[in-house]
Amino acid sequence: MTGARRKKALRTITVVCVILVALLLTGCGARISVYDYTENGVRYNMYEVAIDNAVVAEMERSASVDRYGEKYTVAGYLEDLFAEYGYALVDARKTDVEYTATFKKAVSGEPELYRVGNPVEFSTARNADPFVAVVTAKAQNPFDGVREKFDSLQSGQPSTVLDRIKFGVVAHDEYNEPVIVFPSVYHAFPYLDGISPDGLRLDYSRNGSSRMKSSGTVTALGNNTSKYTFSRYFDHTENFIVFEYKRPVPYGWYAVAVAAGGLTLATIAIVIKKKGKVAQMEDSSEPSA
Repeated sequence: MTGARRKKALRTITVVCVILVALLLTGCGARISVYDYTENGVRYNMYEVAIDNAVVAEMERSASVDRYGEKYTVAGYLEDLFAEYGYALVDARKTDVEYTATFKKAVSGEPELYRVGNPVEFSTARNADPFVAVVTAKAQNPFDGVREKFDSLQSGQPSTVLDRIKFGVVAHDEYNEPVIVFPSVYHAFPYLDGISPDGLRLDYSRNGSSRMKSSGTVTALGNNTSKYTFSRYFDHTENFIVFEYKRPVPYGWYAVAVAAGGLTLATIAIVIKKKGKVAQMEDSSEPSA
């Protein structure tokens, strides 16, 4: 993502697609960055998945074989998963440290992947003196409750993205034999079977004014803008996103302005009055003809 894009304000992210991909990653040796931004009047969702080479190697070492006789790969699994929901692979690279893949989609309305999390809706409280109001904005973390939803899924339910990851998609051929259309993550990579995702770290990020306080981690972006990142784990806890910022109280400053204006007028009147008296004294002191 370019520096210019990073400086664009990220709108509220209710997407929990992060979990779907992150379940692949065992909560270790991977990171997920989620961006929801507008560029040239078009809204985009973009996901960047980075996985340590060691984790990729373990997953692919245990990989199963698909119906065409080919072993599943992490890159292929991710691409097929995102493609199902209209996301295109826009960048993929492997360094000496990690594999990174970026997926992007132009969206309008609610994206398909936004259906399992919480909307980020802020409630506000104000604590004001005559001049400054301190505003506290608080919202539920979008990942709250998703672990419970994932754990409660049962095979045979209508297919959602979570179902696709946990159980895969199975059809039947003309002989009524099961055919794996899309594998569950555990079928594709048995290495993950039995590994608890409790330690999986989930990050929610948004940009805003650098003059705010936050319960998250702050990264300066320049031009008085900062990125605020709120982290939690894939567990059963509740987490909140909190911002605190200041706003001027108009009536306090209006009162000061009125008082200052009145004081100025009074001072001018006093000066004028004094000058008038001095002039009168000077006139009276002059000798008559």
